[in-house]
Amino acid sequence: MIKINLLPDAYKQQSKPGKQKIPITLILLSANALLLALLLVVTAVNVYRTISLKALKTRLVTLASEQQKIATIKQRIENFKTTNALFAPLVKREFLWSKTLNKLSDLLIPGVWFRSLSMERKIVNKTENFVTADVTIKYLVLMGTAVSVGEDEMAIIGEFIRKLKSDTDFIKHFENIELESVLRRKIAAVEVMDFTLTCYFKREI
Repeated sequence: MIKINLLPDAYKQQSKPGKQKIPITLILLSANALLLALLLVVTAVNVYRTISLKALKTRLVTLASEQQKIATIKQRIENFKTTNALFAPLVKREFLWSKTLNKLSDLLIPGVWFRSLSMERKIVNKTENFVTADVTIKYLVLMGTAVSVGEDEMAIIGEFIRKLKSDTDFIKHFENIELESVLRRKIAAVEVMDFTLTCYFKREI
C-alpha cells in the first residue's frame, strides 16, 4: 500500500537512528580532564608532605639544640656537686677550701671537667743553706678530662693550666702547678684526653 505524506516539509518527522553515538572527542577530553585533576591532587599531596617534612626537620634541629644546652647545664651542675663532695673532707682552718673550690669552678673552660680531687703528701730530700733535711710536701692532685671538636685536647689543657697560673687568688696558695700525665681514650665514639695536674702548696695547711 502506498502512503503519501502531504504535510509540509517543516512538519515531516526526520528518521532517527536507533542509538545515538557519543563522540570520541568528548570521551578523550573527559579522560584528559580526569587525569589532570588526579595529577593536581597528587602534586598537592606531595607538596604538603614536603612542607611538613621540612617543618619536622626544623623542629628536630631546634629540639636537639635545646637538649644540648640543657645537657651542658646539667653537666656543670654535676661537676660542681662532685667538686664540693671531693673538697669536703679537706676543709682546714687556715686554708679557704670553699674559696678555692669556687675559683676552680670559675676557671673551668668549655670542654674540661673534673674526675677527682685529692690532697696528698710526700717526703723529699731538700737542701737549704747547705743543710740537707727531709721535708714533707703537700700537694693537690687534680684529675680531669678534656674533649674538643674543633681543636686539639692538649691545647685546651694548656689553656686551662694558664688560667690557673694567671689567677692571683688561686695561685697564691701554690708554689707550682705541673702537668703530670695525659692519656688519650674514647668515650663511645668520642675521643677524649685524661690529664693529671699536681699543684704544690706553698705552706702547710
